[in-house]
Amino acid sequence: MSNRGKYRIQTVAEMTGVPAATLRAWERRYGIPSPERSDSSYRLFSDYDVSSIRRLKELCDGGMAPAEAARVVQREQSASSTPVEADPYGRGRDTILAAIEDFDPRGVERGVRNVMFLGSASTVYQRVLGPTMRSVGDRWHDGSFSVAQEHMATEAMLGVSRDMLRLVDPASSAPDVILACCADEDHALPLYGVAFALVQWGFRPLVLGARTPPSAIRHAVDSIQPALVCLSQSMELAAHRGRELVDAYAEAAQSVPWIVGGAGSDQLREMVEASGGIVVGTQPLDQLESLIDSATAGAGTSQRARKG
Repeated sequence: MSNRGKYRIQTVAEMTGVPAATLRAWERRYGIPSPERSDSSYRLFSDYDVSSIRRLKELCDGGMAPAEAARVVQREQSASSTPVEADPYGRGRDTILAAIEDFDPRGVERGVRNVMFLGSASTVYQRVLGPTMRSVGDRWHDGSFSVAQEHMATEAMLGVSRDMLRLVDPASSAPDVILACCADEDHALPLYGVAFALVQWGFRPLVLGARTPPSAIRHAVDSIQPALVCLSQSMELAAHRGRELVDAYAEAAQSVPWIVGGAGSDQLREMVEASGGIVVGTQPLDQLESLIDSATAGAGTSQRARKG
């Protein structure tokens, strides 16, 4: 990759999709990019600059604040002499799983912290955290991991997920979305996978976590008037309990659109849809964007009007 300046700013803007004004602001505030200057004082960008801009844009598109994204890019550049792993995400998964197997809490913590900046929060979740926890769950079910190992892994994954969500910076005008587990559901990690995707799609997620009762949803809806309520249910429920919860959540959501996902949501489909909700089951995240856009059509404008 050439370090020789050869591209003018408008050319780089077209190559990267980053407006020229933003490129100037990034250079001034964060030192990325760092173009040469021609004899006439025009900025001349190298291939290396273009690569740095694309990486910075990728992180920002993933919801990371520009200042933090710039620090990530600078750390990556300072370590660029280190050989690049063919699959750093796979390496991260293997490292974390090995530490869990050894019941090494410090190793688990190091492992999850080391993957934080491999890409956008959504990419890290989809490529490392989510698959790792599925492997942990499989090994817990077959008896090769203990309950203690599963709990240790879950707490580490939740901790790093919370930290990554704090680093993303949705626009102040972004519509709010409530994310919560149903009242009998303990597995909160999948909420963060959805939260990271929502940031990329232009929403501001509020994660309420595990075992969230309908009364808490009602309080949150009354308080922030969200564009959407997303509930997670991974385990099947007894029929009477499912009916009880669906009725209560439908009332709690009031006029706000609400959806239910997770492996246990298909069991509730008929009841949820009869109560005005939407069941998404275990659809991949990339298939949910259009559904959520449809469910919240016009919600951003109406929400900002209520807040303003």
